[in-house]
Amino acid sequence: MTTQLKVLLCALAGGGALAILVSMLRARRLFRYLLLSAVSGVAALYAVNALGLLTGMRLAVNGLTLAVSAAAGPPGVIALLLADTLLR
Repeated sequence: MTTQLKVLLCALAGGGALAILVSMLRARRLFRYLLLSAVSGVAALYAVNALGLLTGMRLAVNGLTLAVSAAAGPPGVIALLLADTLLR
């Protein structure tokens, strides 16, 4: 992977995380939304791995995948799946 593509992917991930944080701050219920996003992201990661026997798509469960799924929620899990597919 080229350096420009890595920089672009990092910029997109940072922009997405910033957009999620700004929308949560504007809703004035930051803690509740952060907790709900974290729980739904970890549940999505579990669902992907549970259905991996049927679909063949599995993600490794480690600190990075748990952090991304907890911080970004289900969109983060989808991004992890896309990155795993594209970088394989």
